[in-house]
Amino acid sequence: MALPPLIHLMHFMLVANSWILALDCLPLAPPVLVLSCPLLFSGFWVSSLILLRRAHSDRATDSSIARALVRMTWSVGLLPLIFSVWAMALYYYGDAQDQGHVAFYLMASMLGFVFCLAHLETPGLVPTVMANTLFVGFLLTRGQESAVMMAINVALIIVPVLIVVHKQKRDFGRMVTAQADAQAMIARLRQKEREQSRLLHMIDDMPVAVMTVEPDDLSINYLNGTSKRLIERIEHLLPIKAADMLGTPIDLFYADPELQHRLFTDPANLPHKARIQLGPEKIDLKITAVTDDEGAYVGPMLSWAIVTKEVEAENQILQLAHYDALTGLANRNSLHRELEARLATPDAQAALLFIDLDGFKRVNDTKGHHVGDLLLQQVAARLRLQCGAPGTVIGRLGGDEFGVLLSGNDMAQVQALAATLIAELGELYHLGETGQARIAASIGIALAPMHGDNAETLLMRSDIALHAAKAAGKGVACLFRPEMEESIHERAHMEARLRAALEAEEGLFVFYQPIVSVDTGKVTAREALIRWHDTERGWLPPAEFIPIAEESGLIDMLTGFVLRRACRDAAEWPESERVAVNISAAQLGKGTIAQVLCSALASAGLRPDRLEVEVTETALLGDEGDSIADLCALRALGVRLALDDFGTGYSSLAHLRAFPFDKIKIDGSFVRDAVTRPDCAAVVKAIADLGKRLGVAVVAEGVETQAHLDRALEEGCSEVQGYLYGYPRPSEADAPQVARLEAPAGGTGSAV
Repeated sequence: MALPPLIHLMHFMLVANSWILALDCLPLAPPVLVLSCPLLFSGFWVSSLILLRRAHSDRATDSSIARALVRMTWSVGLLPLIFSVWAMALYYYGDAQDQGHVAFYLMASMLGFVFCLAHLETPGLVPTVMANTLFVGFLLTRGQESAVMMAINVALIIVPVLIVVHKQKRDFGRMVTAQADAQAMIARLRQKEREQSRLLHMIDDMPVAVMTVEPDDLSINYLNGTSKRLIERIEHLLPIKAADMLGTPIDLFYADPELQHRLFTDPANLPHKARIQLGPEKIDLKITAVTDDEGAYVGPMLSWAIVTKEVEAENQILQLAHYDALTGLANRNSLHRELEARLATPDAQAALLFIDLDGFKRVNDTKGHHVGDLLLQQVAARLRLQCGAPGTVIGRLGGDEFGVLLSGNDMAQVQALAATLIAELGELYHLGETGQARIAASIGIALAPMHGDNAETLLMRSDIALHAAKAAGKGVACLFRPEMEESIHERAHMEARLRAALEAEEGLFVFYQPIVSVDTGKVTAREALIRWHDTERGWLPPAEFIPIAEESGLIDMLTGFVLRRACRDAAEWPESERVAVNISAAQLGKGTIAQVLCSALASAGLRPDRLEVEVTETALLGDEGDSIADLCALRALGVRLALDDFGTGYSSLAHLRAFPFDKIKIDGSFVRDAVTRPDCAAVVKAIADLGKRLGVAVVAEGVETQAHLDRALEEGCSEVQGYLYGYPRPSEADAPQVARLEAPAGGTGSAV
């Protein structure tokens, strides 16, 4: 910047001239007047030095520099008015010689200001013009001839000087603008050069191989570093070395001259992509057109990569996408697509066998997953051996489920194959060091087009047939029949109605059957039994809807309903009577049942020891550890626990040893048969004696006649339950509504 040095020079001139004039006038005028301006000008000088130093500091910004210059410009611009007034005030104190000194001071200071501020904008020169006008007017008012002539002389000097300065300022501005434009252009060129250089470095260091080609002779004119390294890897497959590539024809990828010429010379054919086989290597190639700023075609650019390993990985992923990794069979998606493709053809005939392994989970859980995997591999091998007919596709549908797709739909042949597979898959498996295992297979069969003409329907109906095969005793094959689907739909419909009944708590009732002490004849407890009056079918037996609740996940809602009602009703009974509630096997082992019971007890205000929880032995056959943990949590609440249906063929003594139950309930089938069968009587007596030794109450269920009661008393049971002492009955609050529902016009069936 040229302005700061001129301002410093101006300040120096003004301060020096002012102090010289002040020293000359100090004996003539008051000291305050004489010294005021020199001191003021000296302060201005110091402050301007400080402002400019701050403006040029490293932390200064363009905006802060501009603000500092504006402040300095206006402060400097006011100085001519100040020193003019000061000089004219001193003019009165001296003689003609002193007055001439003052006039000389003013003229010299004015000229110095004009030339030093020549580059400032107009606001910076206005005070100078005003000060000159003021000075000329002052001289004219003196009335002295010499003063008038001096005023004319000053005016004749100042006006041309201002014109010259204005022209110089205009020329200077143009020069500065031209210089700035030139510097900007140079900066842009340098920036562009830097960007181009950086771009070349970036391209050279890119992990993507890049080559450019002359469009005229199709010779290589540029290779980046990655291209050179890749060519070195495959140069044993090329007729030329990597070091000699520049300037040679681009015949690495396309040896056909006509194809090369068409691709590389006409940008309309670009971009172009291809995957090329070069010996054992696979190369991905992309050719794009390079254009200049005006859009003119400069030439082609090739980006390429060796993708041999990637292609192998893609093939492996494709294999995983279509085939099961463990068995090598087609996976579910692949079998589904094949089934769709076959059924899409006119007059398509096909058969689908849906196979499920019975007993596989037991082997997998007891011997370990690695043994389970080995077993599945042997199953796949047996399926391949028996299903080798043309057009047959074997697939693993998931877990221990397999599918076999046949090209024909001859029912006899399909059923014969199913029988063969059941026999073959049921043979003994040799599992290495882990020993041997035997499983069975259930098969559901659906034929196209009679059972469905699309993949989804055929899969669904073969699955329905498989469920029917399992329900028939497992190890069998079932052909789909329409009534199977109707049963499934009815089951789904019943589930929806049960869900609606639970959500609204309508049509559901809790009945109670007494449990009586044989010693006192008094009721010790009442077992809570769920009853459902369906709006469509009337009273439904629990054995029909409870399994649906367990399979659909509604059992939690159902048990919660029974617990809340049972605890609420029991709170109104005598303190000596408890309420017994059955807990499903599906609810044990999840760690949630204790919270449900605690909430029901708290809501009803019932003591925990007045609630008995009955669990069957089957509830302890799954994750026994988790089930026992849940029972311990209930015991910690103070709830009594009973083992229901004891003696029905499971490891009962192990369960009694694993957990100290408060009560054992003998299954009613033993009690009823004990009258005529000595072996059943022996079982009842053994359980009763065991209960006495353990200090546990023993309840004989199913006591319906006096003979049943006499046998239970004779064998030593302490409590009895059955129709002889009372049928299940609703609570007093529900009794009127139940009576209306059981009336001939109210519905069908009975709640008992």
